[in-house]
Amino acid sequence: MDSTARRLGSLLGSLLALAIAALAFPAQATTNPPAEGAVATSPAPAEGAVLRFDPPTLDLGEMLAGQRKTAVLTVTNVGNTPVTIASMKGGCGCTTLGAYPEDVLAAGASFRVDVTVDPGMRTGISLRKPVHVVLADGRVETMYFVGTVKTVIAVTPDQIEAVGSVAGTRASVALVSMDGAAFRVTGSAPSGVVSITTAEAASSRFELEIDLEAWESAGRPATIGIFTDRPDARELAIPVKFADAVAMFRLPPAELGRKGRESLQDSLLHEIDVRIAEATRSSQFRMRLHRESGMLFVHGTAGDLDVVRAAVKGLPPSSGVRESVPPPKG
Repeated sequence: MDSTARRLGSLLGSLLALAIAALAFPAQATTNPPAEGAVATSPAPAEGAVLRFDPPTLDLGEMLAGQRKTAVLTVTNVGNTPVTIASMKGGCGCTTLGAYPEDVLAAGASFRVDVTVDPGMRTGISLRKPVHVVLADGRVETMYFVGTVKTVIAVTPDQIEAVGSVAGTRASVALVSMDGAAFRVTGSAPSGVVSITTAEAASSRFELEIDLEAWESAGRPATIGIFTDRPDARELAIPVKFADAVAMFRLPPAELGRKGRESLQDSLLHEIDVRIAEATRSSQFRMRLHRESGMLFVHGTAGDLDVVRAAVKGLPPSSGVRESVPPPKG
């Protein structure tokens, strides 16, 4: 009995030591990768979210300017209760979505939706845009797609500046094939802005002249398009940066009272409108009156401003309208 008791006591002591060791040194999480062939799971959704996006970020990879690209997104309800999808929408006009269920999505259920992106005409840029899922209870959950727009033909400079009067002004633009392949320039938009000889031999480099006066006559479009015969660079977009000329005119002061002041201001604006009605104005021309201060802001070309100045000079001196010229800098 004594021997048996000693063996039992020793066994109990060993078990107690093992229990204490387990409490003192808890098991550590393994950092080993999953075994080959194991199925990888998507990352958990953000805290509080009920939807999981797979992939979490939709990578469209390399894209070509002007050519849409579509990828598939899977959306899963990882919550414990059903949710209702009210709508899905892209964060910009460049994104369109395929059919999706505007209905109840049961817990654990999924759906797939096509995400189509138009990268636009600018090359050498990176895209990161959102797609929002709006739930019926007002919550919005968001994922992002990313991509890069490949530069096939480099445009230098990548932007044209048109400041002040552009009469008789030209800008030079170089087009260079990044892979050295020859191409032809086949047209431009607006037409007539770029001098192009379609019979010119194909080349890996072109020097083009942009007629800014013709660009202004075409309504000052925000970009000039250059067309080529390369399938992967059918159109190049060259942004045009320009600053409107601005003039300020002070209308009668505020001492007249609000109703009297506004009535007189309206009468003077009508007189100015009548006097400039027959004049040619650019598409950028606009006038904006700040009622409280009596300041009339005129935006447009230098010619637009001269037309308004002539109209103001034709008003009776008693009108009290005068141009407000800021003091010179320095």
